[in-house]
Amino acid sequence: MANFRMFPPANQAISPGAAAQFNPFPIAGRTYTCAAGSYLDVPDFDAAVLASNWWGRLARVGPTSARPTGRESDWGGAGMPAGLPFIDTTLGYVVFWDGATWRNPATGAAV
Repeated sequence: MANFRMFPPANQAISPGAAAQFNPFPIAGRTYTCAAGSYLDVPDFDAAVLASNWWGRLARVGPTSARPTGRESDWGGAGMPAGLPFIDTTLGYVVFWDGATWRNPATGAAV
């Protein structure tokens, strides 16, 4: 199971006042609520529902051990796309997939 970093809908993204009907947002007995300018880390199965209801999806998030490997069924056998970001909570920064390895965007070093 993957987690995604999500941010709540902004009034400007929908129409004035409309964002309030999507934040808080209930899904199968769980309620997601988030202050403007903040984010939540949400399981993939709920992230998809939130994303279809005006919430923004930034990237997958988790410890280094949870980075996608390209073997997940998500990629449909095509492999992970180069440029894919992952918010690595072990390292404390975003890393990017270059098509063969995960890289630190500031140094280009493999991480």
